Amino acid sequence: MSEVIAETENIVKMGKNLGADEVIAKTIFGRYRQTRFSNNQVDISAAWNDYVTDVMLTWKRRLVATEIRNFQNVEESVKRLFSLAKASKENPTYGGVARGKFSYQKSRADKAVGNLENPAEYVFEAIEAARNEAGPNINAGGILFSSLENVYLVSSEGPIGEDTRSAIELSIRAFSEREASGHGVECSSTLNNFDPARAGRKAGEIAKQARNPKPGIEGQYDVIFDPLFVGSLLGMWGRMTSAFSVMIQLSVFVNKLGQKVASETVTLRDNPAAYSMGNRVFDDEGVPARENVLIGKGVLKTYLHNTSTAKKFQTETTGNAGIVVPTPWNLELDAGSMNREEMFREVKHGLYLTNTWYTRFQNWAKGDFSTIPRDGIFLVEGGEIKQSWKDVRISDNALRMLNNIAGISKERQPVHWWIEARPPSLSPYILMKDVQITRPK
Repeated sequence: MSEVIAETENIVKMGKNLGADEVIAKTIFGRYRQTRFSNNQVDISAAWNDYVTDVMLTWKRRLVATEIRNFQNVEESVKRLFSLAKASKENPTYGGVARGKFSYQKSRADKAVGNLENPAEYVFEAIEAARNEAGPNINAGGILFSSLENVYLVSSEGPIGEDTRSAIELSIRAFSEREASGHGVECSSTLNNFDPARAGRKAGEIAKQARNPKPGIEGQYDVIFDPLFVGSLLGMWGRMTSAFSVMIQLSVFVNKLGQKVASETVTLRDNPAAYSMGNRVFDDEGVPARENVLIGKGVLKTYLHNTSTAKKFQTETTGNAGIVVPTPWNLELDAGSMNREEMFREVKHGLYLTNTWYTRFQNWAKGDFSTIPRDGIFLVEGGEIKQSWKDVRISDNALRMLNNIAGISKERQPVHWWIEARPPSLSPYILMKDVQITRPK
């Protein structure tokens, strides 16, 4: 048993000795590196280590949590946490945490991610690729971030485990003109599968096509969504499958288990796979993480659960704790039968949207929302890009859009962008019918 596990277990024992009903402690030793760049140059590069232990404690259905850094002031922190539990109100929906012992798959993290010698090389590779696509006068900026985390979890109810999680991502936004930009991302859990030039080429290609944008025209359009935009949509739909979101009515999937909620072409999974930035072998209760089919051929198959929400819904945990809020780890939309070129040929008069931000809901339960496309916005006619647009908004309904998916590409790519496209996803191009386009007022 490692020294870190022993220290983490000591926190759990301390909480139990004070009288807590359940205690879970999760220690993460993380090695992080971040490089920010703008105007085609590196602004700052920083590397740091972090030792933090998240502690969850319950007493008579009262749940509290805190954070302890570097195993400092442990006894004082645990005592303060227990006092807080005794002063808190009972949580009537709390149903406990996982009990028993579990076996876990072996982590396949890439430890080389924690030892990047010259991250600026990746940045300049992406910038050069964007320049080759859009010309020498582009202006590119973004961020490169990598992490290697050793995770140690101990629960008073039996689970105990160790995991290693690796992730590296590059986000690059290139401008060919003041109002002409393209955005590319590259995401992986390993260095072998990480290609920064791919993100740069995508950003440069879109920035070149986006020159001389014209104000868009309101109406209903068939829309091709780029994988980066799809990552944002999958995050919206995926988070709504959390049982917590369903319980508090922030979901279009309330009372829809077993019902058709999407086009029959849609199969959406949550899969904390080794390739993904969301890779993991157990959740925050120590339950083995696994693949779950959320929507199968258009039918809602399950909500995402921790032990507590599963008890309320009279089912089993899906391995997605979040002690309070079950969460998706890595969303996958199953590949379709079309390639990108075939998808464009299907569009006689429509749009190609590459990215979005500022997604806001007017009514979470009904699914009414708006979002603002950004970077490349293109009018497509006869299967070809005819014009660059600007200043449009999607004003539509999350459930209606799911049902209007008419095509999914064979091509898929890992997507993550910290502002909108969260959690990580494996996203294709999708073709959607009759999307409502408005203009910002």
